[in-house]
Amino acid sequence: MNKILLVHTSWYEEYIKTMIDSAMNILTPEYEIDLVCAPGAIELSGLAKYKILKEKNSYVGVLFLGIVVRGETTHYELVTNEAFRSIGNLALDFSNISVINNVICVENKDQLLKRLTANTENNAKALISLINEKSI
Repeated sequence: MNKILLVHTSWYEEYIKTMIDSAMNILTPEYEIDLVCAPGAIELSGLAKYKILKEKNSYVGVLFLGIVVRGETTHYELVTNEAFRSIGNLALDFSNISVINNVICVENKDQLLKRLTANTENNAKALISLINEKSI
């Protein structure tokens, strides 16, 4: 089965929609997509793990989409560190599934706009490459 789990955050809805559209344009010609929304970046990997376990042997890949913008507190570091750690752990726990992290961490809107589409397109293509590499 050629099915990809696309897990995104609910924050910054307008920009997340751009990310989803960019990823879908690249992935949908070849893959069926399950799209699910997590409340925030920290919850991304937990939701993905739930779906992976519930839909046993359904997914060849997972693409995470999220945005974290630095604020005035240490919350940014906590969120980004935990989100990236847990996504990395998921990739190790389910090494048969290709996992790509496209959570964009930025200081401001200008940085986000420069990365939004290009990063998402590059990471969607990277997911296809990783899936192909794992199918050899």
